[in-house]
Amino acid sequence: MLFVYIGLLFIYMITCGQVRRASQLTHGTMQDIKPAVFQKGMWLRAASMASPDSIPKIIQIAKKYKITDIYAQVVVGGYSYYPSTIIPRSQYLAKISGPVYDPFDSLIRAAHKCSIRVHAWVNTILIWSLTEPPDSTRHIYHTHPEWFIKDVQNKSIHEYSREEWFDAGLEGLYLDPANTEVQKYLADISIEILNRYPVLGIHLDFVRYPGIWWGLPENDTTAMFAGLDAYNIRWFNLLKYPQSTFITRWMCWHYWKYARQKEKHIHDVVQAVRRVVDQDTIHPKRLLTAAIFPNPGLARYRFSQNWMDWGKIIDYPVAMSYTDDALFFSDLMHYTISQRNDAIFGIGFIWPDMESAAYLEINDVIGNNGAGICYFDFTSLDTMVDFAKLNGKAAADEYYPIIEKEKPGQITDVFLDLPKVEMVTLGKPFLEPGEHLGFAEYLLSLSLNQEQDLKKMDLTHHGLIEHIHDDIAAFRYLDSQVFPISDTLVTPQKREVDFEFLPWGEKDSVVVKKQAENIKELTQCMTVYPDVLSDIARAAFKADINKKEIWSVRRGIYALEVKKIHDAGKKVARADISQKNLPIYLNWTIKNKIDNIFVGY
Repeated sequence: MLFVYIGLLFIYMITCGQVRRASQLTHGTMQDIKPAVFQKGMWLRAASMASPDSIPKIIQIAKKYKITDIYAQVVVGGYSYYPSTIIPRSQYLAKISGPVYDPFDSLIRAAHKCSIRVHAWVNTILIWSLTEPPDSTRHIYHTHPEWFIKDVQNKSIHEYSREEWFDAGLEGLYLDPANTEVQKYLADISIEILNRYPVLGIHLDFVRYPGIWWGLPENDTTAMFAGLDAYNIRWFNLLKYPQSTFITRWMCWHYWKYARQKEKHIHDVVQAVRRVVDQDTIHPKRLLTAAIFPNPGLARYRFSQNWMDWGKIIDYPVAMSYTDDALFFSDLMHYTISQRNDAIFGIGFIWPDMESAAYLEINDVIGNNGAGICYFDFTSLDTMVDFAKLNGKAAADEYYPIIEKEKPGQITDVFLDLPKVEMVTLGKPFLEPGEHLGFAEYLLSLSLNQEQDLKKMDLTHHGLIEHIHDDIAAFRYLDSQVFPISDTLVTPQKREVDFEFLPWGEKDSVVVKKQAENIKELTQCMTVYPDVLSDIARAAFKADINKKEIWSVRRGIYALEVKKIHDAGKKVARADISQKNLPIYLNWTIKNKIDNIFVGY
């Protein structure tokens, strides 16, 4: 699950698993201390420190629950919660408090009087998440639109409407981590904070790509990810690869080659901040931490966040292990500890009656010598959480039993769509030495438990590698037949659609669906291409002609009817196609070539 961290404070709870030597900061000074054997913490909403009156409340809660570390979100949405010369002051803060109020300074002073450490939490790549553009003309949205990331159709995310980024499953607008100016911008913000405030360290959040369809190079090959078939590769893990079709596996292999570069760009962002942290010779024990996804299928494949290889670049990761399923939490925890035994684990109070699961999750971390836990977030803790129940002091019948789910049986539909023998034979001369081993290693790294997953599919490591070797040989042959693409392209199919869109709003989803079903006349119309980022395109290309269909999406529900289908297959010169539509035409040309190749087999 993804969260929009807009204006939040993190306060971490460190348990007795691994006692980390820390540094206590008083305002303007730094003193080494040994932390207590058992330490507690919690997370707070940033709105809590927007007003001077809120600081005593924060400290009161922190003292009540023996909080040791506050992670205060001071850079969010391209705005600051401190006086910055680089980014503008929070427009929310400007509406709540006077022009001279420094909430971060006030929080640090109050926290240090109580021996509570403070870290500066910086949102990195995610830069804006509200409906309207930022108020300040100094905001990066206005000053550097060229820094924003582009999607697979070469459209800058800066041009997205709120509806577009929401439909795409994004939290907002992202910068391009490959841009060295973006990396320097984030490093400059970090050094400004370190120079100005006696914080224990910098904490990075949203240090990742928005997803697989953003940040790809602009070339003919990446156009394979622009069409509807690319929806099949929106997420991947070790179990999914052998169950996919040959063409889907081919696309996954191609994405892997670009994902390696995307991982490097995220690594470079973290490394840029690490350098400025290390430059602080006056306070050499400043820390750099980062929020990470503990599920490797999400972290590496979807978000190119290869935190497993960050090593000493960060002092420790904070795993966003938010789930009300204590068994799944345990899987995430064991995997993360196997990679980083210094990780802290997030306990998310996002669901009602979370205390039972949270109690088990906390004890799971302690029992496995985990380095710590963190509560998400203060608002929930302050208004919803029963601490007696959370601490195991409620009556026994107050706890929900955790029933182990029935484990799925063997997966039998493994490598059913094998590459053609002739393709494998013809592709072997094109193989690069060790390439199949590198791809196999990547797929294995997307599993929480490799041995368990291989056993479930009745595969051995050697058997998986043999399949991948043949796959890549065939992929190489396929590439030799598909690329390069000439300047004559094939027109894609188009569909004319009549539709109505009903937003979910505050209504029950059943009610909205019933309203959509009862619509008699569809008053809107549009022509759609087979575009992977378009919800209505995915619906239209699944629908039958002249038949009303209902299609649920993130924002609401479509009632639609395909009125006309424009056939594909005409030849057209590349130069005659608009840049906006070029990736779709390239994608359809690739699809046409593949179809013709397989006719011969």
